[in-house]
Amino acid sequence: MAEQMDKRRISIRDLASRAGCDERTVQRAIRGETTPKTRIAEEIAAALDVTAQDLWPRFGIRHAINDATIEVRLFPSRAHVPIDLWREMFEAATERIDICVYGGTFLWDALHGFTRIIKEAAARGTKIRFAVGAPDSEGVLQRGSEERIGDALAARCRMTLVHLEPLGGVEGVEIRTHGTPLYTSMFFIDDMLYANHHIFGSPAGENPVIELPREAEPELWDTYAVAFDAVWSSARPAEFPIES
Repeated sequence: MAEQMDKRRISIRDLASRAGCDERTVQRAIRGETTPKTRIAEEIAAALDVTAQDLWPRFGIRHAINDATIEVRLFPSRAHVPIDLWREMFEAATERIDICVYGGTFLWDALHGFTRIIKEAAARGTKIRFAVGAPDSEGVLQRGSEERIGDALAARCRMTLVHLEPLGGVEGVEIRTHGTPLYTSMFFIDDMLYANHHIFGSPAGENPVIELPREAEPELWDTYAVAFDAVWSSARPAEFPIES
């Protein structure tokens, strides 16, 4: 695809405009991360004077079943998601960062300067919502029992709230605690979703993560968004300072 663009001297911006999509969609298609939906794929191909199957050999097979299949990236575990990818996505966010987790301490453990990254995102107008597990909630205690780690999960929830305390008064950042039985940790970054599914008895960090762009399957994306909003609406504003 990049070769076809170079041959015809078409930029990412021009191609996105002709295809009626955003530049991120084109960038992900160039990197081979996703195959665009039918209309966009065909518009991109037409702009490059090729067929969609020339660009994506499996296109014809995938669309022979009426778009029932979508192509997304699946990471075998959260540990397989590159730290540089997390950093790139958070640092580029301009509209929303919505995070729903129990603990989520990996964001600070692995992503150096995460608190600063969030502050900078808020400063450029990004709306940010954190839903963190309430340490003493039944949902957190049950999950800790299922993972056979006792109150260690509750301790991680408390540690996350300690990390979040400096963000408590930052304009554009909201922090709440929830006790919902959580089947999926969700990370919405603008129009991208990272869904970290929870397998019974297995820590979230060892469970698979699906990278789902909104345009790949809007209805499925919205299903996750509705779930986030349901957790958020039942959560309570976090109280700082955190009691030890």
